[in-house]
Amino acid sequence: MRVQLGKKACASSLAVAVLAVLGRPVNAQVAEVDTSHTVFYEAPTHTNMFVYTPSVDVKVAPSPWLEVRAGWEADVVSGASVSTKFGAVYHASHPADVVSTASVHDLRNMAGGELTVKGDTTSLTGGYDYSTEHDYQSNSLHVNARADAFQHNTQFALSYGHNFDRVCDRVQTESDPTRWSALETSTGCFTADATRTTHSIAIDTFESSWAQSWTPIVETQLTYTAQLVDGFQSDPYRSVILGEAIKTQEHVPNERARQAVTGRLAVYLRGIKGALRFSLRGYSDTWALRSATAEAEFEKNLGDSVRVMLRGRFYKQSGAVFWSDDYTGGDPPLGPRGQYWTGDRELSPFWSWLAGFRFVWTDEPEHGRILGLLESFKFVGSASVTSFSYDQYTLGGLPVSDARAYVGTVSLVAAF
Repeated sequence: MRVQLGKKACASSLAVAVLAVLGRPVNAQVAEVDTSHTVFYEAPTHTNMFVYTPSVDVKVAPSPWLEVRAGWEADVVSGASVSTKFGAVYHASHPADVVSTASVHDLRNMAGGELTVKGDTTSLTGGYDYSTEHDYQSNSLHVNARADAFQHNTQFALSYGHNFDRVCDRVQTESDPTRWSALETSTGCFTADATRTTHSIAIDTFESSWAQSWTPIVETQLTYTAQLVDGFQSDPYRSVILGEAIKTQEHVPNERARQAVTGRLAVYLRGIKGALRFSLRGYSDTWALRSATAEAEFEKNLGDSVRVMLRGRFYKQSGAVFWSDDYTGGDPPLGPRGQYWTGDRELSPFWSWLAGFRFVWTDEPEHGRILGLLESFKFVGSASVTSFSYDQYTLGGLPVSDARAYVGTVSLVAAF
């Protein structure tokens, strides 16, 4: 899903505090280069998705009060997704039909930068990002403000971001949404093609946070995030079966207000040179979707250069108010009826669990430079697996199996 609550959230000061007690002091750098490479793979029933994400980020601090960052990121996507969604009732009356899938090939490029002005206890950051895909374009502005108080034991942060996005769709010749047809391909998008049009999407994201160091080994953080989305939010490629034989493009509300509250706790365990981190997150939106997330991490030093982390997460959500696994009827009705319909499994009730680990190796000599050039060098490797269990979502009445996603990341960070 392109629109994510808190996508531009500020970096967690909680994590900064834990790194401060786990890691060694870092010398002031003039420049830092970070390159990451992430692989995502998911292959539930009848579908699959492979995404490769390379990125490069360069940060330069020409003076103690100024920091400049520029970065580039891409998503190389290939796979297959459900293009026509129907449930058990329709499948029973049309047994010859099978789940319809469509091949997916896309390339997203995003480039952007930030400028940060820092004081002893305050900082102000402003940034811009531009991203483009075959069928989606985005311009994003964001500003973040931070202030420390009480000898840096308290930190307050505020951020705001606004997206000016455009999504491609086919030109619909009917005014009735039940007669709209899904977009076949992205061919002709953002050109003069008379069969293509674009819809605008405005996204406003607000976030505030309070981080507090209560003792040298205990810190908490409380974050509130809100987002207002106004514009076309359907998947233009996905069709849903309505009634007995009506195949129409997915249709969801144009307005969505979202909010989330997250609480975090970090405890440093001096005896074993490790840290425990816990977080709880509650989410709600105007589509009546509710969710809760519980997460725990354990990170430990293995000598001066190596840190390892184990991570676990549990997530559960309800479905959107207009969600149904089958819009063709049934006795009793299988879901809500009204002016909206969706085949998106991310809007259905489901729960998931995640397990993962991270490995960090840092070379930071106390005297001299690595190869006569680098202040420090860091290697980070991480991997995780997420398993999804869907309470209602089916493909023609058949449960989705093997719904697991695998993610692996390798990062190299060099400080000059």
